[in-house]
Amino acid sequence: MTLKHKNNTNTLSKSEVNKINKRYIRGVDKFRRMFVGLSSNLKKYEDGIIYIAIENTEKIKLSNFKTVEGVVESWIDCNGELKQAKGWVVFAYKTNASTGFMISNSDLENQDVIKKVINEIKVEKDLQLVNIFSGILTELNGN
Repeated sequence: MTLKHKNNTNTLSKSEVNKINKRYIRGVDKFRRMFVGLSSNLKKYEDGIIYIAIENTEKIKLSNFKTVEGVVESWIDCNGELKQAKGWVVFAYKTNASTGFMISNSDLENQDVIKKVINEIKVEKDLQLVNIFSGILTELNGN
């Protein structure tokens, strides 16, 4: 991926952001989605600022600064394209919809489990903005 330099800071194109999202979701975020009820997506990386949206059921982790900061650190640690970022903005939403699930082979024969999963998938998603968090990355990446 190529970084576009804009006023000596980094900006990624929409297609580059999409590639990073796919890689991160398949490699890292899927576990949060399945086991924690929290999903995150890189929305853009512009002028050295990382923009992320988080959807959280808040069944395990609250949508607070500590949780958000951990998600941002993970995005930076797992994506070299973001290592030179100077700051971040995260939009944290509470959701009523499942962010992911896991079914074992034995569950495939259990109609109650299958019905539960189908009902979770059918839920009409309702997002409520909890907060907008931001930070400077001097401590996270040594800038």
